[in-house]
Amino acid sequence: MSRPRDPAPPGLTTTSYAVLAQLAVHPWSTYELARQRVRYFRYVWPRAESAIYREVKRLAAMGLVAAKREYVGKRPRTVYSITEAGRQVLREWLATPVSPFAMDFEAMIRLFIAPLGTKEQLIATLQQVRDDAQDMLRFGGAVKQEFLDGRAVLQDQVYIRALAVDFFVSLLTTVDGWAERTLAEIEGWEDLSPDGKHDRGLEIFAQLPAPTPGEPTDRTPVPPRTQRRRRSSGSSNTP
Repeated sequence: MSRPRDPAPPGLTTTSYAVLAQLAVHPWSTYELARQRVRYFRYVWPRAESAIYREVKRLAAMGLVAAKREYVGKRPRTVYSITEAGRQVLREWLATPVSPFAMDFEAMIRLFIAPLGTKEQLIATLQQVRDDAQDMLRFGGAVKQEFLDGRAVLQDQVYIRALAVDFFVSLLTTVDGWAERTLAEIEGWEDLSPDGKHDRGLEIFAQLPAPTPGEPTDRTPVPPRTQRRRRSSGSSNTP
């Protein structure tokens, strides 16, 4: 069977579409683009600010973004807006299958190899996860208030932004709750060896709210086919 044709125009990556998506709802300067990325997109598509600056200029060279020189007082700035060609590219992208769910979560890698380190190091990692989640939840509360006050820059997008912030707050609440109970579990251990922890591990597994096959099986679980879909163009190697 032949490989499906990639519908993306040559050179476009998920970062390209993320920038186009921002410009589809509002024209921004590169500084404002980076600021909005920090507010929203960095949690689902983390990329360095320098990559955003390079990308918007590249999209302008491709005719997908238009650049306009403006002045704030005597200070010049370039404001970018999406072109009709850029909107058409986004429409075509929206018709393609979404990439499978994935997370960029370094703390989980550290948890997997925790026995190579110390209990104190693992506790420090989990405490940082809690602190970060709580910081971001406070930020989410500030964004919530901004929209409730009717003063958000994208107030006309409240019906969409509410759904996005609902996702972020739900995810962060889950992460914070997981880190809290994991810290409580580990703080009761003498060390990170498996001694005396086997039964408790099985107890935690038994309590997980995930459906099971319902009967014993000797087959090794295989990730669902949805997780083996080909990822969007450039999503694995974009800076």
